[in-house]
Amino acid sequence: MKPRQEKLILDPKYSFVLQKDVYPYYPTPWHCHPEYELVLVVKSTGKRTVGNHEEPFFDGDLVLLGPNLPHCYQNDPAYYENNPSLTAEAIVIHFNEDFLGKEFFNIPEMSPVRKLFHKSQCGLKIVGETRQRVADMMHEMFNLNGYKRILQLLSILEILALSEEAVALASLGYVQQHTVADNDRMTKVHEYIMANFRKNIGLADVAKVANMSVPTFCRFFKSCTRQAFSSFLNEIRIGYACKLLVEENYNISQICYESGFNNMSNFNRQFKRITDKSPLQYKQDALSDVAYLTSA
Repeated sequence: MKPRQEKLILDPKYSFVLQKDVYPYYPTPWHCHPEYELVLVVKSTGKRTVGNHEEPFFDGDLVLLGPNLPHCYQNDPAYYENNPSLTAEAIVIHFNEDFLGKEFFNIPEMSPVRKLFHKSQCGLKIVGETRQRVADMMHEMFNLNGYKRILQLLSILEILALSEEAVALASLGYVQQHTVADNDRMTKVHEYIMANFRKNIGLADVAKVANMSVPTFCRFFKSCTRQAFSSFLNEIRIGYACKLLVEENYNISQICYESGFNNMSNFNRQFKRITDKSPLQYKQDALSDVAYLTSA
């Protein structure tokens, strides 16, 4: 499915969007929009997909997304079961690059922010002390109006621009391919992979989705993503394995096969290659991070 192009509604009293959302679950599908997006997960858990990157999200997660970068927040299954004790809450800021005028961010003083905008093309997850500081400022913005609200947003952008506590999400290759004429074809391939990665996907299967021969598809896929199809598929599977390690009470062997791998040795090898950790070490570190975020 092609990402839905969203049209965001701007209050005529303001030059950018600031909103707090409270839902039973996040309702927005796989989508994109021309505005920058800074989103703070206030409360809820699930899976976040940004371009070709997929990972779990938790309370307190903070992400900056560049324009037209496809993304989706999908809550855990329990959120769709009409459980009144579960809510999906977020604070979201949307703004156009020219919301202060076409040349504002081109002045010399805004050079760090221009670099931040460039990095955000891949999506940036903000971590550490920067995450907490910016989260607090986003909450404060609801008590500000007029130029004070604009100054708060500029202060946030400056903090993000000068911080080293940011992790890129989507690969540069994915971002570059998203703007080319083959976007629809690549989107169909991506959707097929996301729906079937836990199964045994062959090159012939996915080449058929793209309506290409296997050799032509291999060249096409690598030109779009700068990686072989097998590497991309392994990254998706390991991303899902990371989610299971944190959220499910499965043993490592169960997670291996549930993620689409056929043997433990390959699973462990790919996990170490992609995350630089063993599955057990990743689980221990992730649970420590969750404990820190929920106590912050």
